[in-house]
Amino acid sequence: MPTLRENKRYISFDVTSETEIDYKSAKEAINTSFTNYVGTLGVSKAGIIFVDNSYNTKTRSGIIKINNKYVDHLKASFALINKINKQPVIVKSLKCSGMINKVKI
Repeated sequence: MPTLRENKRYISFDVTSETEIDYKSAKEAINTSFTNYVGTLGVSKAGIIFVDNSYNTKTRSGIIKINNKYVDHLKASFALINKINKQPVIVKSLKCSGMINKVKI
């Protein structure tokens, strides 16, 4: 019997920069880039959620939970991020899985 529950995916991401980037700045930059890419309606359909206790400021990596239909959109929005706090950065995805334990770094 079919269900209306949406499938989720967990994506681990990495922010490459010369200095440390805090969680709030990284989250804001990713949210802004994703909103500019898919729009407000797309953000609400994607259901993007940052796993709060997963971000590590030393390794600058974290985990995002998102609808499985918007995984490619999120990865594309990572490529659009050039600067965070006026510092040049590269944001890239590391792993994608349906289970959070498989993407933990």
